[in-house]
Formats: sequence, structure tokens, C-alpha cells
Amino acid sequence: MISLSSEGEDVDCYDKMKQPAFDNPLLKNHKFQEMPSEFPKGIKTIQKGKRKQTLESHISFAKCPHGTVPIRSNNATVNHRKQPDSSSYQGGHEPIWKPQTTPKFYGTKAIVNVWDPELEKGAEEMSISQIWLASGEYKSGDLNTIEAGWQVLPQLYNDTKPRLFLFWTSNAYRTGCYNVRCAGFVQTSSSIVVGGSISPVSSYGGSQFEIAIQVWKDREYGNWWLSLGSNNELVGYWPAEIFTTLADHASVVQWGGEVVNWQRFGRHTTTQMGSGHFPEEGFGKSSYFCNLETVDINNSLQPVQELKRLVTNPAYYDVKDLYTEDTFFLRGARI
Repeated sequence: MISLSSEGEDVDCYDKMKQPAFDNPLLKNHKFQEMPSEFPKGIKTIQKGKRKQTLESHISFAKCPHGTVPIRSNNATVNHRKQPDSSSYQGGHEPIWKPQTTPKFYGTKAIVNVWDPELEKGAEEMSISQIWLASGEYKSGDLNTIEAGWQVLPQLYNDTKPRLFLFWTSNAYRTGCYNVRCAGFVQTSSSIVVGGSISPVSSYGGSQFEIAIQVWKDREYGNWWLSLGSNNELVGYWPAEIFTTLADHASVVQWGGEVVNWQRFGRHTTTQMGSGHFPEEGFGKSSYFCNLETVDINNSLQPVQELKRLVTNPAYYDVKDLYTEDTFFLRGARI
């Protein structure tokens, strides 16, 4: 049946057992998991800096019947995730911070600041703020990733609104696409629209809006679950069967921004990352990540304390840490 999202977009209400994920031959014998066997310890509490007032953004939802899941009717697929040695791809993960405390991760949580960055007109580029969990290597072709966050990508959505996106690959980006149209991610929510718009968004010098993203590995079934928001609303999971190097754990967790930079006219793109302003301008003007945590082998959330700064193009992007009484802020921007 066809329904309308809270933003007035057409969505198809699929029988949960007939959703596109199950077109994947690797899931031929997959047993649908209704709920995670457990939540990471501490996942129900989201702390915020006492001196910085923020608000929660909301993701587009639909009212699909029980036993069905909402999927956007637009069937477009775009893959900007090309291998880094591609001569035509000049974009990158800019900036990123990466924890260095342990080689094994079983999930992560972060609060992500939401903006509506401007894209260079006619360039067919994108801007993203997201989390990554990954294992494997580009060179060996066995890189596996789980990615979630918000993106502005007109070629996929036909607008410039920030939208919830998911992405996964099991072969170093040789294949893979966004959201649920590629057979893989199993949605369990009958209301959250993957690919749905996110609102309100932050304003320069004004109110700051954010979303909480949590991904963790179910220790009993091996699937990687996703929940969103301060109430940890379940969206669905990436089944264990679709991965190889991520089948057990992630070796890297990252948080940060990314743009595609096609370098039209022989110059750097004007496409913005985050708010489009450098971190020196401070809270309310530059984008941020905060409350960074990882999930350990005991399914417990641990605060991130050791980080490595990675900036691929410091002339246009940068990061800076800021501690408040109980919050770690990660910021990255470009102008």
C-alpha cells in the first residue's frame, strides 16, 4: 500500500518479510530478528553539556500498518563511494577523528549536529556528516563498512534537504548504495523513513539541532542494530550474513564529515561541509559531534578519550576539540 510521510512524500508500506533486503541471496535462510537481544549498557542516557543549549531534530515518519515498513517510492540509486585511488574522485572524509584505544569495536554512539550545507550549483556533489564502523582494507578489497548519518545529495533525493542515510559495503566500495534499496539493511520500524528529511536544522548564531545515532552488534545473533534519537528508537539492522571482515567486530570507528569535490573549473568546490564555517568560530556557528562513545566486547558503552586527528585538506577543512563540563565536542567545517 502507498502512504504519505510526515513531509508529504510517497512511501510504500512493504510487508516486513518482503522488503528489498531479502532479495539478497546471502539472506535466503536469514531469520528475521524482531528486536535486539540486548541494548548496550548506558545507551538510555544521553548527556549534554550543561552550558550549551541544544534541541533535537526529527526524522520524517510514516504511519504504515503493523507488520510493514515504510520505504520511499523514489527508487533512485547513486554511489559516490568510489575507491580512493580513482583519478576522477577528489573528495574525501574531511575531517575525521579516530579512536586509538583498542583494535576491536562492537558499536558506537554519537550526537551529530544537523545543518543544511550549500552545494556547488550544477556540480552533482554531496555533503555528509556521519559515523563509520569498518574492518578490512582497501588494498585487499575486503573493506567492510557500516555508515549512518545525514547527507545532502540532490541526485538521489531531488532536493537539497538534509536526510537520514545509511550505507554499507563488503568489498571496498566496488558495490554498495544508500539506504534500503540495495538488498541488505533489514528495516524493523514501521514509522521511520530511511532517506527521510531531517528537521529542524541548525542556524548560524541561532538554535542548534542534533540527532543521536547508535550502532551496535547483537552478541546473540551477530546483526548490527541501528537506533536513533534520545529515546533510542529502533530502525533495523545490518545482518551478519552480508559481511566478511565485519562479521565479528569493527577495527576502526570514525566520526566526521565528507564532501564530493569534482574540482570543476580546476578549483576546489564551494560545496560546504557541516555549517560551512571553521571551528574557530565556535559553538552555534561551526558543526560538531559530541558524546562520542564506543561499545566494548562486554556490550558496555565507553567514552572516547584517545583520538587521532585526520584532515585531508586543511586549507578547506579543520577540526578542533572543546570540552565542557560533561561533553566532548568535535567540530569540522569548510568555507
